[in-house]
Amino acid sequence: MKEIINISKNNYGSKIVFSKISKIEYNQKNDSPSVKMVLSGIEKYVINGRPYALSENRFLVVDNNSDVQLNIDAKKEVKGICIFPSKRLLNEVAKTRVSSAETLLDDPFKDYNQKLTHSLFSFTETRTGRFLNQNIAKILDAFKDENSMDFESFYLQLGECVVYDQLELEGKLKAVPSVKKSTQEELYRRIATAKDFMVDNFRQNIVLDDLAQEASLSKFHFTRTFKSLFHLSPYQFLTQLRLGKAKELIQLGYSYNEVSLLVGFSDGNNLRKALKKMGSSPN
Repeated sequence: MKEIINISKNNYGSKIVFSKISKIEYNQKNDSPSVKMVLSGIEKYVINGRPYALSENRFLVVDNNSDVQLNIDAKKEVKGICIFPSKRLLNEVAKTRVSSAETLLDDPFKDYNQKLTHSLFSFTETRTGRFLNQNIAKILDAFKDENSMDFESFYLQLGECVVYDQLELEGKLKAVPSVKKSTQEELYRRIATAKDFMVDNFRQNIVLDDLAQEASLSKFHFTRTFKSLFHLSPYQFLTQLRLGKAKELIQLGYSYNEVSLLVGFSDGNNLRKALKKMGSSPN
């Protein structure tokens, strides 16, 4: 079964598509950038030769002129939302951010091409993700009533978020030692895969060998690149992740011993010491 609904009044050449699909397979070069989300199920993509499994806790950013393969073969319908912000809008937003006021006045119509790095992102780690989280309900309402949503404002804000995140990512990539930008981007994607593995499995006993394998890198190369990108070692990142979750659970009334089992600490005493050292031990 396949159901695809296209909404929005094409503000700035942008559109939003809602899909309910149990089986589809296609391979094409996309005309416009896209931000893809899944509401239920899994969409399997291959973007420029790189595979992605898109599920509910991530979103996928894809630039225009990318080779996009999609494969869905599921018993239950996979529900997804794909937002296509126009390339022209993203270019205008980017030009405004990187150009001086004088340049914008003297040459307001100069062409600018902002490239996007295709990758998966969590909804909590980027400005785009947080914006999408805040607006998913509005998007779903708009499928019932287009007049319920201010599309012009939505696309402008989304464009600002996407460009902000891309420029921030480009700043991080400069810390990765490589001459070619494509190599920097691929290293980022591999490190991000291991980082997502930690987020999804922080309760488990994770060792450096596991993470290096997820990233398909040597342990030394993985650790060095991770620190270059996130200014933390993988161990420090995982510890902060566990302690943040532990603090939330303790504030909900769980005991230290209970929480230690839930977040992957050896025992309640070690958890208490780690929280004190972090300076966030709940009263």
